[in-house]
Amino acid sequence: MVHIQLIIESKEKKNKMEKINKILNKVVSFTQSRYMRIITNSFMSTAAVSIAGSVFTLIKSIPIGPWQDLLVSTGLGDILAIPVGITADVISLYVVLGMAVQVAKEFKKDTFSTSIVALGAFLMMVPFNTVVYNADYTVATPVSGVLPTSSLGARGIFLAILVGILAARLYVYILDRGWTIKLPDTVPEAVSKMFEMMIPGGIVFSVFLLARFGFTLTPYGDALTMIYKILQAPMVAVGGGIGGLLVYCILSKTLWCFGIHGGMVMYSAMIGIISSVSAANTLAFASGAVPPYPEWTFFTLLMDASILPLSLVILFFAKSKQYKLLGKVALPTSLFNISEPLVFGFPLVMNPIMAIPFIFLQVFNPLFMYSVMKMGLMAMPTGASANNMLPLPLVGSLINAHWSGAVVVVVMIAINMVVWYPFFKFQDKKALELELEVVEGTEA
Repeated sequence: MVHIQLIIESKEKKNKMEKINKILNKVVSFTQSRYMRIITNSFMSTAAVSIAGSVFTLIKSIPIGPWQDLLVSTGLGDILAIPVGITADVISLYVVLGMAVQVAKEFKKDTFSTSIVALGAFLMMVPFNTVVYNADYTVATPVSGVLPTSSLGARGIFLAILVGILAARLYVYILDRGWTIKLPDTVPEAVSKMFEMMIPGGIVFSVFLLARFGFTLTPYGDALTMIYKILQAPMVAVGGGIGGLLVYCILSKTLWCFGIHGGMVMYSAMIGIISSVSAANTLAFASGAVPPYPEWTFFTLLMDASILPLSLVILFFAKSKQYKLLGKVALPTSLFNISEPLVFGFPLVMNPIMAIPFIFLQVFNPLFMYSVMKMGLMAMPTGASANNMLPLPLVGSLINAHWSGAVVVVVMIAINMVVWYPFFKFQDKKALELELEVVEGTEA
């Protein structure tokens, strides 16, 4: 009977593993699908612009009193805000170009012509009107024929994603059908390419011009407003707060426990939300306003916040030789939030014991930072973004331009170490016992 029971339990475990593997395979297939790859790669390619802007953000947010006074008194702060503004104010332009370039690469077409046509299609869908206020902001006067930067910033990211992909894909489709003007080989390439673009580009522009007219017949008046109100605003409202941040942190590390790059999966799934809230926070920082999504200013801080504490626990408390060596190897990389040496070297992957604190801390850390911020124990974030490759206390100080950020992060690291400690000691004890058995066997 016991033997039969063991067989039944073994089959049940096997069926559960097969179900888990099917789910994980679907997750991997989702992230590797063509259009998810296009979206992810395009945001990766436009990250260079955001990083360039964030450099000036960091310079402007250095938490040193005399430096901040100098920025105000000399007007240097306004100058440093310009690079921040040209990344946040017109982020949608970079996004639509990035989308089109990646579509062209996927279908092996000329990236320049494809991206130019997609950019034109996007601008054709953007409303050319704004509102001008009088000196005391009591009277608003509508003005047409003006392209406001508000249409090109965070508000237009979802439209940029859709138009960038659709316009580029339509352009590629027309090229594949051969609907182009062919010139003799003797004609210079630059000239022949110009004529090659005429018919496909004209068709794409015509389609999006008709689409622009169609949107004017809706209650929203234009595509940007409609997509923003129906799609982008609700998604950002749900995912742009602490709830969305928790979902990102928990699922990304849960997937890591199964050997899947959870950060990449969740970044791909939430890229529209992440880009929208980041651009909105950066724009608020540039204008000196309060960031609308302060929780997400912790995003880079929380991506691998639990890795450094684990490294420190290993370094200070390891008894086994393998973990003593791992602690020395992993600490330098952990200081700069590079998690792979521990994720795969410990390993944390497929390790049910270490998965408990690994996932728990993805709940604790965001809630800890959020609670400290709400209780006023830490200066409010400025909206500045910091590179996640910087040491954690420095990132904590930069996101709010105040020493309290660094102190809170140090406290969080200490708490994380306490959480990691019993689970690590369990693993370390087993490793030490195994090492002693090997030594005794060798001596015998």
